[in-house]
Amino acid sequence: MSNEAEFLPAERLSASQVRAQADEIGANPVLTAMLDTAPSIIALLNPQRQIVFCNDACVRAGGLSGKEDALGMRFGELLGCVHAYETPGGCGTSESCRYCGAAHAIVIAKKGSPHSGECLMHCEHEGLHTSTEYAVEVRPLPQLGAGWQSCSLTDISDEKRRQALEHTFFHDIMNRASAVEGVSEVLADTETSVRDRDEFIGMLSFSSRALVEEIRSQRTLLAAEKNELAVERADCNSRDLLVRAAAVCRPFGLAEDKHVAILPDAVSVRFSTDATLLGRVLINMLKNALEASKPGSVITATCSSPLPNRVRFSVHNETAMPDNVRAHVFQRSFSTRGPGRGLGTYSIKLLTEVYLGGHAWFESAAGLGTTFHTEFAV
Repeated sequence: MSNEAEFLPAERLSASQVRAQADEIGANPVLTAMLDTAPSIIALLNPQRQIVFCNDACVRAGGLSGKEDALGMRFGELLGCVHAYETPGGCGTSESCRYCGAAHAIVIAKKGSPHSGECLMHCEHEGLHTSTEYAVEVRPLPQLGAGWQSCSLTDISDEKRRQALEHTFFHDIMNRASAVEGVSEVLADTETSVRDRDEFIGMLSFSSRALVEEIRSQRTLLAAEKNELAVERADCNSRDLLVRAAAVCRPFGLAEDKHVAILPDAVSVRFSTDATLLGRVLINMLKNALEASKPGSVITATCSSPLPNRVRFSVHNETAMPDNVRAHVFQRSFSTRGPGRGLGTYSIKLLTEVYLGGHAWFESAAGLGTTFHTEFAV
């Protein structure tokens, strides 16, 4: 972006000015000891949102060698937020920051009252990508002067993950299991005709496959987040993988009055990958498009070779994302479908970039719809 600040002001104090502020605050050993015993990430921010003092948890979270390294930084810069350097002004100044829960808490607390919220932060450290949910609490510190604040971040990722998985098991999987139960009861009815019985057997097969697929998907995601997922590469065909993924999505109950069309230009590229994991990625791309589409919509899918040594999978739907969704779409637990959802797009990014060595991104604009892409080396 060309502008220095798209959201919050970019101005900062010099290193020597921040150093002088830090010396004054750090002279209080009681304050230092109290903050260091807290398990949460805590920092004192000057009116320019720069860290003037932080506790040990803050240093560990940022992978710093000491508290001195944090002086003058802003939270997103310390934690490695991928949006922190989108503009020259740094953390808080990009268009993406408009949708950051921590930035909003800081703005609201400047009015004089404490404010609590949640922040979804996508970070990068030494090539590793992580998505972390934080509970944020910002308190004004008028004792230090106008605009001074204390800001604490508590990692609630495990809680959010548990909520999402509970929703999956108690809602999505229960729905699948209920469908299996319902069809089984009809088949058990001795009055069911032979003609109807054949139809219900087909329904039972579809429902059973959908139930097993839902469980497998969650098992894969759990293993991926625990770094326990083994990648088993083999020779695969790109078009065959896409066709199989589309076939799996049919019994999900998402494609009713919707159609998945594989474009005629979908190419067959031979390359080495883990077919099971890439299949999970493609299924989630298709499911996401189906869920975002209105009845009667056509979702298109294709695979191409933009360069001789690359293969790209693309899934398009006609619905454009609003700005707040685009800013957080790959972050765990963020979803337009309500609390406890959002693992589908997150797993696309996780499996593609951490395990399969590829790249995942999307494009979305009014009038053009939304296209998710994943690309891999051949």
